[in-house]
Amino acid sequence: MNFHGYLFRQFSFNTLLVLASLLAVVWLNHALRMLELVVNKDGSFFNFILLSLFPMPLWLIIALPMAGFIGVIWTIYRFLTDRELIVMQAIGISPSQFSKMPLLFGLLLTVILSVNSVVVLPYGYSKFKELQTFVRASIPKLLVQDNVFIDIADDMTLFVGERIDRNKVGRVFIQDARNPDRLVTLTSETGHFLVSNSRPLFILSNGQRTELALDGSSTASLSFETHMLDIGQNSSTSSRRNILDSHEENILNLLFPPDTLPVKYANDRKAMGHYRIASPFLALCLVILATSTMLHGRILRETVNKRILIVSLLGVLMQAGLILSRSLTASAPFLWPSLYLVIFLPMIFGLYLILKPTAFAIFWARFQPQSPLRTSRDEQ
Repeated sequence: MNFHGYLFRQFSFNTLLVLASLLAVVWLNHALRMLELVVNKDGSFFNFILLSLFPMPLWLIIALPMAGFIGVIWTIYRFLTDRELIVMQAIGISPSQFSKMPLLFGLLLTVILSVNSVVVLPYGYSKFKELQTFVRASIPKLLVQDNVFIDIADDMTLFVGERIDRNKVGRVFIQDARNPDRLVTLTSETGHFLVSNSRPLFILSNGQRTELALDGSSTASLSFETHMLDIGQNSSTSSRRNILDSHEENILNLLFPPDTLPVKYANDRKAMGHYRIASPFLALCLVILATSTMLHGRILRETVNKRILIVSLLGVLMQAGLILSRSLTASAPFLWPSLYLVIFLPMIFGLYLILKPTAFAIFWARFQPQSPLRTSRDEQ
């Protein structure tokens, strides 16, 4: 029990160390972009923290399998170089017995990634997009200045005579040219900014609205006590977000998209659904390959680096193959089984090598030079 606990702590510590390093690189790049967005929109530090952390489940899909893979290789390599593995074999612990803990550790990573893919990712990414849209929709108070014409949206110009408080201005003039057929001019005594349903609004009080057809055919004018003006971009951009971002949807909605969805988006969502089901098993597959390659056969100190190089290339190829299969499935939906085959075929092969050490010895012998040094063979 103590032996297995010791192995679990070693695998966990090294994996967390690698995972923290990988996430730190990704987070830093993302945080710089989010900081620029928040500063430009005069957002709060709290919004910056949330925008930096909400995409974390998306990064875990790729980072955690690779971290577990590197963590297992790192741990076994240290056991080999520090001769701990030799001591374990001397007291009767065979490579097959040693392999049980990495496999259980890989299974634990798969469970964590499955929960992340099914539950955490849709929630976290949805919150990220909502907050991102809210921040982008917020009116930057630094742009609103007294007696200065500013563009608050495409083809919309604002002029204020005075700044009353953070969100309220006085003596307002707005020219709205977003409609290509007419020009709208609004004046009001006061106006204040607010955001509703992630849409930026400008509420005008006690003013006048004048509408002029650009062909000169008509002019209309009316007075108002309160007028609500949507100063966001074209609303179709906001409405399309839920279609384009499949990370927010649950897996069933991805696998069975509505018939009204364009074929291109429907195929992409189906590919994403299969990817989110298959990708958690990549962690278990990589751990199995790392364990079978590093522990079994004739283990010579001078060829350990060769083993690490070979299994590392396999890991990179598998990660790339999974991403490529997802892209191909989005273009050709009938290729969806490739997302599972690219993981489960190497996994079955790795398990076979672990359960049949003699088969591994034959397979691996071609990569190693002749040497009198041998490790103890696994029991049949």
